[in-house]
Amino acid sequence: MLPIHDENRPAIKPYVNYGLLFLNVAVFFFFFLQGIRTLKTSILNLGAVPSAILEGKELWTLFTSMFMHADPVHLFGNMIYLWVFGDNIEDALGHGRYLVFYLLGGFVASFTHIASLFVALPALSPVGLSVPSVGASGAISAVLGAYLLLYPRAKIRTVVFYIFITVITIPAFYYLGFWFLYQLMMGFLSLTELSSGIAFWAHIGGFVAGFILVKVLGGRARGKQDVILSREPVRPLYVSPRVRTPFVDVMVEEDRVRVLAELPGVDEDDIIVRASDWELIISAEHEELRYYKRVGLPFRVSPKVQEYSFRNGVLSFALSKRA
Repeated sequence: MLPIHDENRPAIKPYVNYGLLFLNVAVFFFFFLQGIRTLKTSILNLGAVPSAILEGKELWTLFTSMFMHADPVHLFGNMIYLWVFGDNIEDALGHGRYLVFYLLGGFVASFTHIASLFVALPALSPVGLSVPSVGASGAISAVLGAYLLLYPRAKIRTVVFYIFITVITIPAFYYLGFWFLYQLMMGFLSLTELSSGIAFWAHIGGFVAGFILVKVLGGRARGKQDVILSREPVRPLYVSPRVRTPFVDVMVEEDRVRVLAELPGVDEDDIIVRASDWELIISAEHEELRYYKRVGLPFRVSPKVQEYSFRNGVLSFALSKRA
């Protein structure tokens, strides 16, 4: 599943989120366009190596690693999630606090990843401690955690790849809830020999951190909570009836036409029928319900209505053919 967009539109321009998107993309292509070797070297130099962090060395890589990505697919996946969900969290926190939130979420994600290496099988820990971790996914996971807390009912338009590619709408509670459960499941599997090389515990740590940090930093959802209630009496508004088009069937008989019209919800006294040579108008209005239909006739008719009846919401009458 891949999110396309959500139904929430921020009240402010998410300049910080735009900046984070630009910085991630610019840093990646700066190294990528110089060749794969340069990209790999930059990952080794700017990625966060757990063993170095534990020794108090190269702590600045906790920051730089958040803007490094291993390949275009890694970058694209992260940026899609940041694009869809990040603007609303910036809207909830404000520009400055959102930047602090994003960075703190990334730092917590990195430390959670390092801690998970000590829980893994002893055979895996030495290897994991020397592998640099890169990517914005830890910080973005914090964004997802905050989004789930603030906007659980928001609708997420999602591309689903299953036999056929289709687009569906999923509430954020289910979309992000499923996402977190999947990370949790894969996180526990990563503690065994089934490790996939993905830092699932960074995602888990970032998600939980975001859930907590957004409240600590005073974030609140924009929406109904921001409506200012007036103390002055509100004048009732006149709402015009909603016009419906009734189903009308015109049946041609020998020297006349038989007309049937479905008008449920009105009384017989509410119905008005107007006939002219070649045209018929049927209208009815009852409380907030209104019907209107203009019907062309197959031949000239007399405007006098015959055999008029109205039963169970169905109007029936006949019009004679004019000689």
